[in-house]
Amino acid sequence: MTGPASNLYEHWQEQIQQDLDARIKAHQHEVRRARASQAGAREPLILVGDGDSWFDYPLPDPLHATDVLQALKHTGDPAPLILKLAHYSDATTTLLGVNKRNRLIEQLKDKANGPVDALLFSGGGNDVVGDQFRFWLRDANAVGDDPAQGVDIRRLADIFGVVESAYVDLIRIRDEFAPRAPIFVHAYDFAIPTGTPACHFAGPWLRPSLVDRGWPDLAPGTLIVKTILVQFRAMLLRLASDPANNMALVETQGTLAPDDWANELHPTGAGFGKIAARFRAALAARFANRI
Repeated sequence: MTGPASNLYEHWQEQIQQDLDARIKAHQHEVRRARASQAGAREPLILVGDGDSWFDYPLPDPLHATDVLQALKHTGDPAPLILKLAHYSDATTTLLGVNKRNRLIEQLKDKANGPVDALLFSGGGNDVVGDQFRFWLRDANAVGDDPAQGVDIRRLADIFGVVESAYVDLIRIRDEFAPRAPIFVHAYDFAIPTGTPACHFAGPWLRPSLVDRGWPDLAPGTLIVKTILVQFRAMLLRLASDPANNMALVETQGTLAPDDWANELHPTGAGFGKIAARFRAALAARFANRI
């Protein structure tokens, strides 16, 4: 990559690093302040949140927090201290590429950030949606227009195998650098392929592929998307069911109503608040009297 595109990429990377540096500095200040004022007070949870735009959504909502982590920071008693490593415009790979992996390790090793009680992770969706979404679909005319057969299960299993490998790598990172911290993950919710983008340069991520494969109507498209998300949850549940992985699946599917969606992939601020409440409940179940 050379020329203007390269300069723009480098600028974005610099901006991302500046944002993250500011977040880390603020988080470490909050940790120091909490340590200095703990006499007789309940100790707040210290969390690290990483992943995709569900954990760092940039579009403002004047009435609500704009993503899961932002909403979670304002819920519970005492409110948790959250180091947000997720960044909406991060140009690294979508789940846990080299840059994200090294960044997470660096912050887990830094004692000023903790001790870290738990890791929260949101990831896998971006590996499936977008232009590549059509790869996991079957042509409507090849399956008799039956949406129950609209997913290419073999191909979907292949990409979920890649996603699962990234989660296994995340578990190994935790085991080495924060061995007592459970990992909390989620399987999003049943997105509706309306074709609604987030803004003029982001989205839609689902409907174009569905139309291309011969599924233009909302009802069959919604069923196909749900089928894929159910399979994603099954993969995460398999990992979470192994006690050795010390992973908790936060049950978020079925949480959002249709009007809780801002676009094809992201909830409204109120919707993010509902998802955050599920995380808060899961954390409270694991950490009694801490949130």
